[in-house]
Amino acid sequence: MSSQRLPGKVLLEILGKPILWHIYNRLKNAKLLSDVVISTGEYENNAGICNFAKNNNIEYFSGNEVDLIDRLYKTAIKFDAAAIVRITADCPLVDPKIVDKLVSEFITKHESYDIVTNCQTRTFPHGLDAEVYSTDILKKMWQEIDDVRLREWFPFYIEKNPSKFRILNISDTNNNSQLRWTIDYPEDLEFVKQVYDDLYDENYIFGIDDVLNLLKKKPELSTINSKYVGYHNVNAPQV
Repeated sequence: MSSQRLPGKVLLEILGKPILWHIYNRLKNAKLLSDVVISTGEYENNAGICNFAKNNNIEYFSGNEVDLIDRLYKTAIKFDAAAIVRITADCPLVDPKIVDKLVSEFITKHESYDIVTNCQTRTFPHGLDAEVYSTDILKKMWQEIDDVRLREWFPFYIEKNPSKFRILNISDTNNNSQLRWTIDYPEDLEFVKQVYDDLYDENYIFGIDDVLNLLKKKPELSTINSKYVGYHNVNAPQV
């Protein structure tokens, strides 16, 4: 709820439902997830999210606002998970089939890899990012990372210490990393709303190919938020 670029963005609405509702329902269509839960910060700062979860009978964990490693690890412990899939709550175009692909690779190769991701080397549109972490590797980072900033932005710790992790990166057939499908700015929200307006009625769990085909028919949609292409989280400016 404390997003500085677009405050309260996860509860902003698309077709009359909060972004978080759409993400949850899309992920419920992933076949290989045991459960879908919400992991958020302290209640006093995120009461809207916690109340949304309660009102929609969604399991949730409320933990540390900025210590993301602590929050993710304790979420895994609370729900007795051997691994978690991290999907950020500003990605309402998340594709459950892509999530299943990563989870399948993790299940098949868990003895060889601690992390399965599609964003170490980016080929998917920004907004379809998914990361699978074993609970053991979350515990390792929970114990090892001392820097407060890196406990929030822990992917930088992984990037700086590659020898400590066994990582499998999943790439797409085509490189569409220049496409921006996440929500940080009002223009991002407008783009996603346009996509939903065009695709939702025909198939409410539309996927990456449906959006790519739409953009071929209506290339002007990509211009709505094109000025923010390449902006990723910590390095993205406020406007």
